[in-house]
Amino acid sequence: MTEQEFQQQVWRPHDKIVTTDGVPGKVLGLSFTTKSVRAYISGAPEWVTCDLIEKHTTGNGADGDNAAIIEDLHNKVLGLQSRIDKLTEENRQLREKLSNNRTGELLTQVNIIGSLLQEKKKRIEHVETSLATIREVVEKIYNEH
Repeated sequence: MTEQEFQQQVWRPHDKIVTTDGVPGKVLGLSFTTKSVRAYISGAPEWVTCDLIEKHTTGNGADGDNAAIIEDLHNKVLGLQSRIDKLTEENRQLREKLSNNRTGELLTQVNIIGSLLQEKKKRIEHVETSLATIREVVEKIYNEH
């Protein structure tokens, strides 16, 4: 690995390296001044210069290079954007279906009309009762005179 490649890597504890001899190791520390990595190799920690590192991967096995990380994040963003687009379209379709639900609207209006008719019927009965009472009072007054 060149010094430039070493500088472009994103180094974290628990990352994995492979030396030029093919020996794997686990990153413990890092020194940018000496451009070396303290790694647990063959049962003991030791400093390995960038010239002796062949490959660097993150703890979960992904590439440790800035460009690879950015590309991975870019792909994740694109995937999430397509999911957002699908969900937005599904939301639009559901709203359209909801607005096309005319039977629900008709049932609501029928219920409103029914309750208004009940109220009107009660008022008419009240008026008829009042008229009957007035008629009785008028007949009593008429009969007394």
